[in-house]
Amino acid sequence: MNQYPSFSLFFTIFSIFFLRSSTTTTLPPQLIALLSLKSSLKDPLNTFHDWDPTPAFSKPGFQPIWCTWSGIKCDRKTAQITSLDLKDRNLSGTIPVEFRYLLSLTHLNLSGNAFDGPLQAIIFELPYLRALDINHNNFSSTFPPGISKIKHLTFLNAYSNSFTGPLPEEVIHLRFLEYINLGGSYFNGTIPASFGSFPRLKYLNLAGNILTGQIPAELGLLTELERLEIGYNEFNGGVPVEFAKLSNLKYLDISGANLSGNLTPELGNLTRLESLLLFKNRFSGTIPHSFTQLEAVRYLDLSNNDLSGTIPEEFSWFKELTQLSLMNNELTGEIPEGLGELPNLELLLLWNNSLTGVLPQKLGSNANLQKVDVSSNSLTGPIPPNLCHGNKLGKLILFTNNFVGELPSSLVNCTALTRFRIQSNKLNGSIPYGFGLLPNLTFMDLSKNNFSGAIPKDFFNAGKLEYLNISENSFNTELPDNIWSAPNLQIFSASLSKLVGKIPNFIGCRSLYKIELDGNTLSGGIPWDIDHCEKLIYLNLRHNSLTGIIPWEISTLPSITDVDLSHNFLTGTIPSNFDNCSTLENFNVSFNQLTGPIPSSGTIFPNLHPSSFVGNEGLCGGILRKPCSTGGLAAGAVEVRQQPKKTAGAIVWIMAAAFGIGLFVLIAGSRCFRANYSRRFSDDREIGPWKLTAFQRLNFTAEDVVDCLSMTDKIIGMGATGTVYKAEMPGGEIIAVKKLWGKHKETVRRRRGVLAEVEVLGNVRHRNIVRLLGCCSNSECTMLLYEYMPNGSLDDLLHCRNKGENLVADWLTRYKIALGVAQGICYLHHDCDPVIVHRDLKPSNILLDGEMEARVADFGVAKLIQSDESMSVIAGSYGYIAPEYAYTLQVD
Repeated sequence: MNQYPSFSLFFTIFSIFFLRSSTTTTLPPQLIALLSLKSSLKDPLNTFHDWDPTPAFSKPGFQPIWCTWSGIKCDRKTAQITSLDLKDRNLSGTIPVEFRYLLSLTHLNLSGNAFDGPLQAIIFELPYLRALDINHNNFSSTFPPGISKIKHLTFLNAYSNSFTGPLPEEVIHLRFLEYINLGGSYFNGTIPASFGSFPRLKYLNLAGNILTGQIPAELGLLTELERLEIGYNEFNGGVPVEFAKLSNLKYLDISGANLSGNLTPELGNLTRLESLLLFKNRFSGTIPHSFTQLEAVRYLDLSNNDLSGTIPEEFSWFKELTQLSLMNNELTGEIPEGLGELPNLELLLLWNNSLTGVLPQKLGSNANLQKVDVSSNSLTGPIPPNLCHGNKLGKLILFTNNFVGELPSSLVNCTALTRFRIQSNKLNGSIPYGFGLLPNLTFMDLSKNNFSGAIPKDFFNAGKLEYLNISENSFNTELPDNIWSAPNLQIFSASLSKLVGKIPNFIGCRSLYKIELDGNTLSGGIPWDIDHCEKLIYLNLRHNSLTGIIPWEISTLPSITDVDLSHNFLTGTIPSNFDNCSTLENFNVSFNQLTGPIPSSGTIFPNLHPSSFVGNEGLCGGILRKPCSTGGLAAGAVEVRQQPKKTAGAIVWIMAAAFGIGLFVLIAGSRCFRANYSRRFSDDREIGPWKLTAFQRLNFTAEDVVDCLSMTDKIIGMGATGTVYKAEMPGGEIIAVKKLWGKHKETVRRRRGVLAEVEVLGNVRHRNIVRLLGCCSNSECTMLLYEYMPNGSLDDLLHCRNKGENLVADWLTRYKIALGVAQGICYLHHDCDPVIVHRDLKPSNILLDGEMEARVADFGVAKLIQSDESMSVIAGSYGYIAPEYAYTLQVD
């Protein structure tokens, strides 16, 4: 970043005077234009470092010096600048009037920068411009007049800006245009009928705006058009029948556009069409028979509509078809058997319909199948045996059907499989050995079937398995002794599965968030080494036959929120340690044989409901309002006596060992301290300097941020991803600084990965997204710099914690906030490239600006703090997660 802008400007002016005094002619207009541009733009990444005019203009036989500058291309014969490529430089500022001196410029690329405000019409003074690319900036206001002056323009890309007002109808005078992309802004009104008059147009994208009205039939006159994207607007009506005239059309996307009525049968005449995307509308009726003429189609997506009737048998003729998505409609009947024989089929998505019959038994035999989701139908019969014939199947989603029989043994050889969901069927037999050997399996749900026999031990050797649910089966067996050894297992559920025997020791329980073993006949005690499950949040052991006392180690788990031990035969007292368990929210020990007082010195137990303790005649005190007798008060002694006894000899050995360990720790600790002290204060080169990566114009440096944080304790938030500080920069600008949790010393590979992710987040621009201004980093720490939101969070508003005096959460305000959040998330999920999944959306991550507009914060940040080894764990906080995500780690 250029930290001395005044010096840079002085240097540029000096260079101009130097050149004028050392030549007998005036400066070339091209050089004047370039130097004026350099001095007018803010360049935080110092990308103009090589634009140095001090060397000689040129040497005999060589081009001018500026033809060697980055981003510039010149014509070899005339030495005139023909191309200026300044993409992805985080530039901002204004284009100077001298820019019009670049009279020979044919290609101008300003994409991926931080330009804002109105687009400057000076760009339209370049008469020979053929390609103009300004995508992924923040240009606002209406599109300026004057673009018709660029008579030879063939390429116009203004995608992902903040333009408002009507579409610029003036572009229709550009008769050579072949490519127009005006998507991803806030253009409103209707699509002008005149947009159907481009004689050479091959690409038209108006998607992701706020366009209304009916789609003009005149667009059907664009006979050269090959790709049309106008989805994610707010049209009414259907697809014009005139679209049948688009004989060269290969790609048609009108998804998410509020269209209704029947599907237009005339679309079946588009015989060159390769992609037809009409999902997420309100189309009704049946799939037109004329669609069976689309024999060139590769991607057919009619999902998320209200279509009824059957799947046409003729779809089996689509030999080029790779993706078929008809999910979330009201389709009935059977799946055509021929779909299983399509040679190129990769994705088959038919979930949430009312389909019956069997799944085509040859499905997968083409060796290309990658994903099958036919969940939530009424399919019957066996699971096809060759679904993974080509070993490419990554996702197999069959839940909530009526499949019968045993699991195909061939699935245990499907090494590409990552997600396997077959819950809520009528499958039986034993679970084949080998699923635990699949190297990529992360999610497996076998619940609500009738599986029996032993639970394969290899499950718990699976290196990437994160979720395993075997609940509601009929195993009639014991839990494997290695059940907790899966290194990345986060959620394990085996409720109501007729399990017997004891709970195995918790050694190796490293990553589990949730354990459900309720509704079985497990016996014996709860293992004391449960404190090995240091990430445990939810523990459910209710409705078993457990005995012994409650291990006090449960109370030491740092994240535990829910414990249910009800309906067992536990004895002794409730350990007083639970009174200090600050994370605990629900604690149910009802219907056991517990005695003694309920802890009451802290803030946890007084807030619990009395029903959590009923069915224990010996419990007293606390919220039960039952006074404790002398015998009851002495019940604590029973707990102590039930602790394992230790002989005097054992105590001596333990004391000796403790002394030895303590001595070792003292010596090692002192060495570590000296090494750390020396490293931190004697060799800063190992930590490395702070680097500021800016995503728009910033008036401060990395040192300003670090200095400010060293003098402030204004912590305004703390969560699963880091601590947030309010920081005032030297120029008076207030920003929010999020210091990410991370390892003490990150590897170069890890650090580069984080910075690459941050760069993606820095390019996100939307009115309902908190803008990421920049990133400060060194080898030990990463800090994200955000714009500051003065009205706090939605969580503060709902719980009346805002510092403002006039903030009211009335229904109109709530609606406005909800709408803003939806628009922001929709942008992240559909308009970003690449798509960004938030991973930690909750009220505290929805901030409110000065106008009480919702701004989504912390998008994608949860991913940054995950380890290199596993990037698909449950990221962010566990407080609220969408139900399907909490149980599936992914929305299927």
